[in-house]
Amino acid sequence: MKPDSSAWTLSTVREAIRKFWLLIVGLTILGGALGYGLSSTVTPIYQSTATLYFALNQGNSASDLAQGSTYTQNQMLSFAQLATSSRVLDPVIDELELDTTPRVLARSVEVTIPQDTVILQVQASSTDPDEAAAIANAVSDSLTDVVRDVAPKGPAGAATITAQVIDEAVVPLVQSIPNKPRDAALGALLGLVVGVLAALAITLGDTRVRNETVVAQVVDAPLLGSVTRTRGEGGLVVAREPLGHTSEEFRRVRAALSYANVSDSARCLLVTSSTPSEGKSTFSSNLALTLAGLQHRVLLIDADLRRPRIADYFGVEGAVGLTTVLVGDVDVEVAKMTWGSTTLDLLTSGSVPPNPAEILTSDAMRELLREASAAYDYVVVDSPPVISVADATLIAPLMDGVVVVVDASRTRRAQLANSVRILQGSGARILGVVLNKAKVARRRRSYYAEDAAVEGDARG
Repeated sequence: MKPDSSAWTLSTVREAIRKFWLLIVGLTILGGALGYGLSSTVTPIYQSTATLYFALNQGNSASDLAQGSTYTQNQMLSFAQLATSSRVLDPVIDELELDTTPRVLARSVEVTIPQDTVILQVQASSTDPDEAAAIANAVSDSLTDVVRDVAPKGPAGAATITAQVIDEAVVPLVQSIPNKPRDAALGALLGLVVGVLAALAITLGDTRVRNETVVAQVVDAPLLGSVTRTRGEGGLVVAREPLGHTSEEFRRVRAALSYANVSDSARCLLVTSSTPSEGKSTFSSNLALTLAGLQHRVLLIDADLRRPRIADYFGVEGAVGLTTVLVGDVDVEVAKMTWGSTTLDLLTSGSVPPNPAEILTSDAMRELLREASAAYDYVVVDSPPVISVADATLIAPLMDGVVVVVDASRTRRAQLANSVRILQGSGARILGVVLNKAKVARRRRSYYAEDAAVEGDARG
């Protein structure tokens, strides 16, 4: 057993992104569209900027000019405050006939001073581009007049500091706010982040045993193979589609079992699962057929006395079977039947008894398995799920090994780990895990589809 491993690794994150890439791309596109759409609902704002230069009109020597420049720089913050004062803005309102007040107009005017300069920039904002340029130029002109009035006067009565417009504001051709491309990019980026986080959250919340990597993280038992989903009804796929990809997967499982050091003299295999409806009976039936395909003498026993399925899959009468033999009503040679022209013998469940656990742990069951092991190359026993009832753990110590079937679409990690722990606690030998109902690779499915088409043409 392995401890539950939910730690994120780079491969886990990469797998989550690969699996949910459509969700991520969709949310990215949606985020970009929403960002652009919301940006389009905002009233466009245009901005225009005028630039002024401030100079000291006194001093002829280099020392005087340096001191004058330093003095002017020290006054620049005062001039910036002056630019949004009512003394500057009242003339602007009168000149442009604006229906506003200096306080409101000041909110649409932004004054900046580049560091260590005597340059002042007046930026005006408006929903009308012509009005934005007009306000910026009017504020600049008004500021030059006010500076000339409030600046200290020299001996000749002239202002010692003057302001001069060096760049007039021009009518903007493009809106400044909102920035639709930027907002769309930010929305797309937010959608991308949300998509990745959603993919990781879904992956974290999905505790199903989806693939071979998860199996290796949960249990130490080897993965014997994967059996993909079949089109239509499952049943005896090996008999119905002997050249199909699913039949080939069962052959790989058969080869893996041979490699798992199963004893040559006794090859009793117990097939079980964690919970009901994981496909263990279907797997048992097809595995038995696959083993018989090599002319091995195989006995398939339906020991699931709770919900027997083997008789239904093979289309035979199941009234006489395992329970009938164990209670001594008939001999095993009478109860078993050979399926078709194969080397596969079937021993169905028989009638459902009121005490399945007691029957399966009886001396008669031990003797039956001992005789079957001697008479057959393989004995495949289909048993109930481990977590549901105790039947599988009672039979497991009598077998050479146990194969655990895992439904990739429903089995949870905790269920698989708990099942293996229970089986090992009962003294069972876990031969491996088979991942059932796994997703088939598209290239592999197309390959077998082409083979089937060729075969159909040949038969036609």
